[in-house]
Amino acid sequence: MTTTTAATIARNFWESWGRGDLELTWAEYVHPDIIVHPSSGYEFTRATWLQAEQALHAAFTDIKVRVLAQIEDGDMVATRFAVTARQTGEFFGVPSSGKSATLTGTLFDRVQDGKLAEHWAEIGVAQFLQQLSA
Repeated sequence: MTTTTAATIARNFWESWGRGDLELTWAEYVHPDIIVHPSSGYEFTRATWLQAEQALHAAFTDIKVRVLAQIEDGDMVATRFAVTARQTGEFFGVPSSGKSATLTGTLFDRVQDGKLAEHWAEIGVAQFLQQLSA
């Protein structure tokens, strides 16, 4: 029997996220009791995090996810990522521009029972929005 590492679980989550079936992604990779700490300082529940990600997917097409680097320590993993997408709907008050933009950031995840159980995100939302409105 092989053990799936925290890094593999986090990578699989983001690859699945990029394919857009978020309900399936949440069922397979997100622990029912996850605690989410976004860079905004607010804590999300499992459901509110899913809603936020669904809003992003509703506003963008041609979504491409790249895992740039990962560092793992036991049940913790740090992931540096880049997401490139084309805006086709309103997002954070920015009207649809048809432009492509790249969102980058660093994520920290704690894995429990083969799923993300705690998630921290430090992402460049301001830079992403600036690309869309430039």
